[in-house]
Amino acid sequence: MSAAILIYKHATAEDHVSVKWQDYSEDDGRIRVISKYVGIEKSVNANFRVKVHAVNDAITGATPSGSPDEDGSVPLSDMSDERDSIVTDFEFEHGIRSTSFQYAYSKESDFLSIGYALTHVTEFNKRNTRLSLGVSYVDDEIFASFMPQTEKKESTDLFVGLTQVINQNTLLTVNLSHGKSDGFLNDPYKTILQNTEPFPGLFLPLTFQENRPGDRSKDILYVNTKHHFTKLDGSVDFGYRYFTDSWGIDSHTLDLEWYQKVGEKLRISPKLRYYRQSSARFYSLDISDADFTATDTPDGSAPHYSADYRLAELQTITYGLKAVYSYNESLALDISFERYDMTGKDGVTPAEAFPDADVLTIGLTYQF
Repeated sequence: MSAAILIYKHATAEDHVSVKWQDYSEDDGRIRVISKYVGIEKSVNANFRVKVHAVNDAITGATPSGSPDEDGSVPLSDMSDERDSIVTDFEFEHGIRSTSFQYAYSKESDFLSIGYALTHVTEFNKRNTRLSLGVSYVDDEIFASFMPQTEKKESTDLFVGLTQVINQNTLLTVNLSHGKSDGFLNDPYKTILQNTEPFPGLFLPLTFQENRPGDRSKDILYVNTKHHFTKLDGSVDFGYRYFTDSWGIDSHTLDLEWYQKVGEKLRISPKLRYYRQSSARFYSLDISDADFTATDTPDGSAPHYSADYRLAELQTITYGLKAVYSYNESLALDISFERYDMTGKDGVTPAEAFPDADVLTIGLTYQF
């Protein structure tokens, strides 16, 4: 059976437990995240499968707080937090159809997220075509210590996907999704600068909390193809993702990964990812020249403003290499290293606002 078909029939994967450790470290002492992961997948019977994945993230370092200082330097805010997450999947297979229910829980010192997802898959055309339909709902609570009250955010996403076996070596997938978020969409730790005139002739540079819109809709198109080259005993995985939202952000993502067998026990996978986005229409380094005064109580109503570099026009390039060594039929060790480079493209935001990072991941998988 070809590699493509093996990937396509992933639902028959063996029972296994896996553990991973990851170090995400930004340059110049910015943000560092140490992640510890454990996951288990087990078939209870021929029709029912359970997956449980848990992650602990320890976050430390400093991140830009918003507008540059008057001298053009980027102010950084120190942070330290811990995040615990767990995701459980219950999959029911009934003939050519399968249904899965997912529950996700994530908690930080100032943030709680609970999510639910339902996915239904139908195979037809001699099981060479797969139609997937899904819906998800996420309920978030934000409760930073300086906030007068707990704020809420709700997100709903709809998904439809089609996967087609082109031939014994090639798969094609096309996915469409639409999402909507409502509520508190600000980052409570991001500020923006505005020169104010508290008294005639006296101007003071003051900082205010950002004020993003109270709603956001998004649409995503994703296309992926996988092809196995028999003579090379290797496979290519190429994906393209287009994203657009109501904030004015359009983005394009290209993913390319090669899977190459080296002997009987080793597989190496070089990868390259390119991402480019436009800025949100309300992004600005400061609002001193605006014809409005920033509010002390941002509530999502207009006018909107943010100096968060993540909403600027930017591009990222990620490149790396992963190696998987199968010690025997049950035990496999994997290690990967990725380099992440982010660059601003608006010609205005200081270059030091955009982080670069190294990502090291080590994992172990045991099939039982």
